[in-house]
Amino acid sequence: MPTLKDVARLAEVDPSTASRVLRGDPRQAVSTDTRGRIFEAARTLRYRPNALARGLRTRRTDTIGLIIPSLDNVGFSEVTHGIQAAAAGAGKLVMVVEADALQRTADGHLEHYGRLITDGRLDGLIVAFATLDDQFVTHLAERNLPLVLVNRRTSGFHGSVVVDDELGSVMAVRHLIDLGHRRIGLVGLEAETDTAQRRERGYRRAMDEGGLSVNEAWVVNAPPNEAGGREAISRLLSIPADTRPTAIFAASLLGAIGVLAGIREAGFAVPDDVSLIAFNDHPLAAHLSPPLTTIRMPNRRMGTEAVRMLLDAVDGKPVHDLMIDDKPEIVIRASTAPPT
Repeated sequence: MPTLKDVARLAEVDPSTASRVLRGDPRQAVSTDTRGRIFEAARTLRYRPNALARGLRTRRTDTIGLIIPSLDNVGFSEVTHGIQAAAAGAGKLVMVVEADALQRTADGHLEHYGRLITDGRLDGLIVAFATLDDQFVTHLAERNLPLVLVNRRTSGFHGSVVVDDELGSVMAVRHLIDLGHRRIGLVGLEAETDTAQRRERGYRRAMDEGGLSVNEAWVVNAPPNEAGGREAISRLLSIPADTRPTAIFAASLLGAIGVLAGIREAGFAVPDDVSLIAFNDHPLAAHLSPPLTTIRMPNRRMGTEAVRMLLDAVDGKPVHDLMIDDKPEIVIRASTAPPT
């Protein structure tokens, strides 16, 4: 690895001069020619400043944290891609932590990964698991750690980036209504989050606007994973055939995969017996049997904007609550069809 001394030697200047020029110290007065030689030497040698030394000067680690519900959540992958790309573009590293790793002791103190967050080893934090009234978020905010929520909002805290979950859900249910379905079920999110509320609100809004009543037996909230989807569809399929939903809107992609498996295991077919549409898209949706109709959300941009907002917060700028204005898209595949 080239050192600062190597750069200074190639540029024919003192190491202290090279150091001040490379870190942009305005007190270092050098000629344009000298400054150019220093930067050219750094490029030639592919010199990278010592991050630890720079951090001691600036009190910055150039690392941001990302807390996600689960690494298994494929519906969140595009958000993560957006976060990583934006962070890399800004020269930052991303440390990804699953929410379950944030364990607490009996007296409520954070352990393990939580110590990395609260001990000043990160410049800021993006949180993607907050509940409606989240004490962990409150705890971090009280410590003045730059913090942005992504795909979540929580009470008493400002600094979030979300997409229009309600509109995405409305579009999903309208698609089923346009196909001729009148009995439409919801496999919602069993979570105390505003995201869960917005997706259910979109379902109910679309049903109301379509002149359809909601039978509360058609609404089943479950964990957003395959097991939750299987459990939910088992309950929906137990409803008598003449009142059972002919179409299902699953509020999570992993949940929809469980619903699809549960329908098949019960001896029914998609879409011949039940149509199925899922919130969030992913390439694997096209490779299911049948390929799954989905609502594609602007998740990558949500991740990008979260990083931008967090870096502003690190620089001391105010944060706000942002809803991405890109409209959701419906990706029609083979899992939805008119009722038979």
